[in-house]
Amino acid sequence: MEFAGELLRWEFKGREKRFFMYGLENAEIAHCPNTGSLKGVLDNCARIWVRDHGANSGRKLQYTAELCELKDGSLVGINTLRANALAVEALQAGLIPEVGEPGEIKVEAKWDAGTRFDLKFGAWWGEVKNTTLAEGTVAMFPDAKTERGLKHLQLLRQIAAKGGKALQIYIVPRLDVQTFSPADAIDPLYGAALRAAVDSGVVVAALGCKVTSQGIWVDRRLPVVL
Repeated sequence: MEFAGELLRWEFKGREKRFFMYGLENAEIAHCPNTGSLKGVLDNCARIWVRDHGANSGRKLQYTAELCELKDGSLVGINTLRANALAVEALQAGLIPEVGEPGEIKVEAKWDAGTRFDLKFGAWWGEVKNTTLAEGTVAMFPDAKTERGLKHLQLLRQIAAKGGKALQIYIVPRLDVQTFSPADAIDPLYGAALRAAVDSGVVVAALGCKVTSQGIWVDRRLPVVL
């Protein structure tokens, strides 16, 4: 996935109210499309890379934060709105062979009046999580307690337990990780639910990404260590 246009690089000043990110040397504000805590990312962030939509875009904020550049120079994709599209690209590229040929993939598919899943293709229901937290070379999810994530995971488990097709995808937009595990210390209920989901037949795929200032590409499967 290539970014539309060249990103701008700002020295990172801070984040406010989760949705606003500030540059150090200018008065501009970028929208942060990530409601997570960004634990382990923000406290190590030296610069942010932002997309300029143009002064006449009609948006409340002209800029959107796409990447955090860590102090060691590595990049982390923080725009959670990218995750579904990256998951679709991975499925179409055959990086999750357990599901076979996906065919037409619907995004934001309705399950019932109060629930949507990120993906629906054939008999499969899928949920996608953007994963930025890492401890050493281990990618982890979640970075804060997640009732919504727990709900979806429990529902995927129910689908699989009844013989249905259920898929949980973790998109990991950073190069410095080698495996994936649930963040039990942050949300033990989610970790327990993930293990129960696997035991019930839910397919779990963690996908590592190549991240540059030009784009993000899923390029490898990460072992899931439970």
